[in-house]
Amino acid sequence: MAAQEVDLNDPNANQESQDTESSEESTPSESGLKQKIIAFLASALQPILTPMMQRFPALVMLKHNKKALFALIGGAVSVLLLIISLIVFIFSDDEPEPSPPPPPPPKTTKISQAPQVEQLSKKGNVDESELGQMIKKANILYEQGDKLEALDLFEHIAIFSQSLAGYNLGVIKLKEKEYEQALQSFDMAIASGEDVAVSAINAAYAAHKLGREDLVDYYVGISSSHLFESNTAPFYSFLYSLIDVYKGFYFESFSSLLNPNSQAYKAHNNRIAARIFTLFNDDYNALAMLKKTPTKKDNLAIAQLHARVGEYKQARQYIYEYLNTFAKDPYALMSLQLIELKLGNFKESVSVLNRMMRQDEKNPDLNLYPIRVKLKEELFDIHKAQENFWNRKFEHEQILGYKILYYYAPFRIFDAKQNLEVIQEGGMHLKINNIELAKSTLGEGSGIARVNQNITLALREVNQNNIRKAQEFMLKALSIYPNHAILHYNMGVLYAQAGDYDNAYTHFLRAYHLDSNDVLSGLFAVIAGRLTYRNVDRILSSISADFSDISFESNEQRAFLLSFLRYLNNVPIEDFAWMGDFNKPVYHALKSAYSLAKQDPAMIMQGFETLQRIYPKDVVANVMYELSRFYKRDLKEVALELNELYYKKDLDMSSIYFGASLARELYIYTSFITGTLLTIEPEIEHKLLSTNESNAGILQVLGLLNIYSGHFEKAFVYYNTLIDDLKEDDPQTRFLGAVAALGAGRHENAVALLQISKMESVTNLESKFALGLLYQEAKNFKAARDHYEQVSSSDFVSEYFDFDIDTNPMLREGSL
Repeated sequence: MAAQEVDLNDPNANQESQDTESSEESTPSESGLKQKIIAFLASALQPILTPMMQRFPALVMLKHNKKALFALIGGAVSVLLLIISLIVFIFSDDEPEPSPPPPPPPKTTKISQAPQVEQLSKKGNVDESELGQMIKKANILYEQGDKLEALDLFEHIAIFSQSLAGYNLGVIKLKEKEYEQALQSFDMAIASGEDVAVSAINAAYAAHKLGREDLVDYYVGISSSHLFESNTAPFYSFLYSLIDVYKGFYFESFSSLLNPNSQAYKAHNNRIAARIFTLFNDDYNALAMLKKTPTKKDNLAIAQLHARVGEYKQARQYIYEYLNTFAKDPYALMSLQLIELKLGNFKESVSVLNRMMRQDEKNPDLNLYPIRVKLKEELFDIHKAQENFWNRKFEHEQILGYKILYYYAPFRIFDAKQNLEVIQEGGMHLKINNIELAKSTLGEGSGIARVNQNITLALREVNQNNIRKAQEFMLKALSIYPNHAILHYNMGVLYAQAGDYDNAYTHFLRAYHLDSNDVLSGLFAVIAGRLTYRNVDRILSSISADFSDISFESNEQRAFLLSFLRYLNNVPIEDFAWMGDFNKPVYHALKSAYSLAKQDPAMIMQGFETLQRIYPKDVVANVMYELSRFYKRDLKEVALELNELYYKKDLDMSSIYFGASLARELYIYTSFITGTLLTIEPEIEHKLLSTNESNAGILQVLGLLNIYSGHFEKAFVYYNTLIDDLKEDDPQTRFLGAVAALGAGRHENAVALLQISKMESVTNLESKFALGLLYQEAKNFKAARDHYEQVSSSDFVSEYFDFDIDTNPMLREGSL
């Protein structure tokens, strides 16, 4: 942050000073100009001075005292210059160019320079009656015979006027950014011996703008040593604060800033206090100080402070108010773009970037606030996770309910009776010598038999919680029979359980199109579409319209699918009496998902209690039952009770290692919020070393575990092994690898993994958003804009990624 000029003699000091921009062309030396004016006035004023000498006898002695005469003329010239300068200020454009405060430094940064201090006011003209009274007093002294005292007073008048003129010329030159001439003028004012402290503090600012930090210390020292001379002035406490600030005594400056000796400079006092509070990361007090005496120009700083404390809606409101006055301010525009990103208003963020890139895609204004991409802190903060478990996205917007339905979804096989009928039909064709038709029919029957064999092998792997091998067998079956609804349905379930909702959507939709009576495939396609931010209204409308015309196998099936349809349409379900004593897991999964959406704790616990009875060793059923017992409670209070779950030895851990991703996610995340991650890690590592099977699933567990424990480098190694060595290159694995890479500071690796994840999963909005942020971090604003546009048509809110203003480059460039 930079220091700035100070003016403490404005009678309107409570108002915001108006900054004006002037030409930076060089001007003649003030001293040379002054001598010319003095010489001119010495002759031009002679006819005027003669009658004045007759009226004021004291002036006669000035005729014979050249020093005093020229001092008085010099004073008159100074007053004349002052009047001219004030006229310039009155008729100049007083609309300030926007100059918002830069973002405050990070907590670890030591600030060696004083924070920026705006000019407080313009030094006003000396009261004419005061100067007249001083001259009148000198004449009285002369008439009374005190000629020496009268002469001393006249010399004082001249010096006082010279000090005032020098000071105001200095302020004018600061406004014109002519810092060398400003320094000369303040030197003249300092030499006069009047208001030295004020002139010196402004000289310090001019020296800073010239890069002369040695002179800054020199002038601050002068101001400090003459401060006592102003101890009765209304600006005393404020000047005291500024000297402390320039010296780097930021904490000490609070004493005088918060306890001023007058209210004459409260607006400027509050502004400086606000900036000092930001140095101590006390944003709330900074906001309070700024809001005491706000101006239109302060709206940007107020907006940025609201953003610092996470109040982005208030920040946006103040930004818009500021832009009403300063519409082209790049600092405000870039602040608005980042605030819109924080709010998830991607269209508005893109609009701001387009506005700034319209004339020049390499607009340097886009680099005003560099960002540093990071993982969301609350996602890995155990205390926040315990408090907000039921409110985070993992459980929000019915996502957990959708995952539970997929976890307990039934698999299907071909009808064996239908298969036998096809083979028998082929035999009959053979008997009547229809060889070609017989070959075709028997070939179909043989193909169905091989397909059923692969389905059987796949389901055997599913029962052993190995969905990776199950996918291999099911893909073989699809290669034999690519247009069968059952196979596409089964592949949809397997992809959904693996967390690959793009592929799940494709196969469920294919199954529904191949068999429009297959309502379950259509409803599962709707869920996958919602999880990938697709518009599924058409599918839902089609199912609703055709539902009454479908011949269901039983009333039970019809009741289940009707309840499922109502759940997805957010229509109340009267009851689940139709379930009776049926123990089909998917029925109770629907009941649990519906109760989660309706936030009915009793029904939630009842649903998972039944699933726990059906599958006593199932990880998901056991974890969800335990969590449902403490629904909506702060899990910090019940962490010890939940810990007992992790000491059970009868849980089927194979589902965590090799099964559906929900089991792994629930087990690891619940372990995270109960503080048992470090306890279970050695057991999992031992499993990795001792298993004779594929260790890909175990590495998946260890990778996720180390993400939540904050060991991102270790997690990255696990995911890198999965992707490069074991060829586990599905979009979810690549995405989690990118999360680990970003947490480890490997931003280039994160970009590479996210690019592939985005291409393989076209609706992975987390990947697109993260890439947008990483491209903006790399100053590739066009690519960043394109990625923000790809997520702008949804109500997407990132669960994983965030960013901070990167102040380090600003500090290196001396902007703060």
